Amino acid sequence: MTNKICIGTGLVSLDILIRRGEEQAVSYKVGGTCGNVMMILAYMGWESYPVARLNGSDNSRMMLEDMTRYGVHTDFVSTKDDGATPVIIQHNIVDKDGNPTHKFEFKGNKGGFFLDYKPVTKKEAMRVVESLEFEPTVFFFDRVNPATVAMAEHFKERKTMVYFEPSSMKGNWTQFEKCVVGSDIVKFSNQRLPDVSFADKYRDKLFIQTLGSKGLQFNLFGNGWVVIPAIPNLDVVDTSGAGDWTTATLLDEMVNADITELKELTVTMVKELLEKAQVKGAESCSYEGARGMMEKIR
Repeated sequence: MTNKICIGTGLVSLDILIRRGEEQAVSYKVGGTCGNVMMILAYMGWESYPVARLNGSDNSRMMLEDMTRYGVHTDFVSTKDDGATPVIIQHNIVDKDGNPTHKFEFKGNKGGFFLDYKPVTKKEAMRVVESLEFEPTVFFFDRVNPATVAMAEHFKERKTMVYFEPSSMKGNWTQFEKCVVGSDIVKFSNQRLPDVSFADKYRDKLFIQTLGSKGLQFNLFGNGWVVIPAIPNLDVVDTSGAGDWTTATLLDEMVNADITELKELTVTMVKELLEKAQVKGAESCSYEGARGMMEKIR
């Protein structure tokens, strides 16, 4: 069996969940795309190593406690004064049609409503990479900056599976393109990246675009887009985190099948793997909070 080791960097936040009609928080947990994926993989039995630049606040303390509870390695989580701990408040509400939904509110560490996030520096990222005494199975990242570009390029050279889940294409296009080039799998939502034309020129990657209630589509090695319909769930409570469960399950299923290089995949195999991942993502929607299913099953 292939080792299950993941190093990840990007948005690792404290997620505060508030139920509809209530003012008191229900839970305080590690969240953010990278944070959720790292936590879910650890729950699935992986050795999970987030690389994050937090501060020494009570919020970061709660995050470290949550990580430790699930066996996430905190070796590369900094809590120095020059860092920041992002706080995302999730309000679970009901839309005009009576369907459960949610809205997010960002809270700065010193007041104000903004995402208080500081990426790992390139220098620190390279220090982490050079200190490793093991070869990770997967490198996961969701933000574009000099550190992630350097880490993606490094791990790509080392034949580590590189998984990029960009939040958008805003910002530095050159760096974004470097992140795509340095990745094996690129997953994004149609809400944040509706135009898939940028993927047309690549013939060595797996692109996945989630389509919300319509499911997702994927393109393997430039062979065209294949749509997979959504998995129905008649007991939806909270859809937050469904994409993160899909990502973590895809990675776990690939490693369970001893797939460590993208060239081993076929369109049929990808379809089967993604269908399994979608089942888990849909199932997670029956639980409150992005990682609520971990609590129910634990």
